Amino acid sequence: MISLRRVLFVLLFGILISGQTDVSAAEPMRRNDSLYVNTLNMTEEEIREVYGPPDTTANMPTLQERVGDNIQYEKRIYNHKQQVIVGGVIMLCVALVMVMMNNYNPMR
Repeated sequence: MISLRRVLFVLLFGILISGQTDVSAAEPMRRNDSLYVNTLNMTEEEIREVYGPPDTTANMPTLQERVGDNIQYEKRIYNHKQQVIVGGVIMLCVALVMVMMNNYNPMR
């Protein structure tokens, strides 16, 4: 029969082997980690190393600046009062159905 010591040894050995990770495989995960990094006491080079190159989308023009006065679309105007009333009526109907179904017993 298999002894308890041998089973524990194999189990402990398997845990130790599986716990080792490749450093090169873990590096991209560390670089893209979403934890908060305090950059108050970091130099510009360290910040660039942590966050990568600066984002160039901040200098791009907005949609308003690109379109200018040549507007080719029409802004939709919504009637929010009507939407609120219709939504309230639907919620009231659902609440009434829930109350009526709570008292429904088909075995009577």
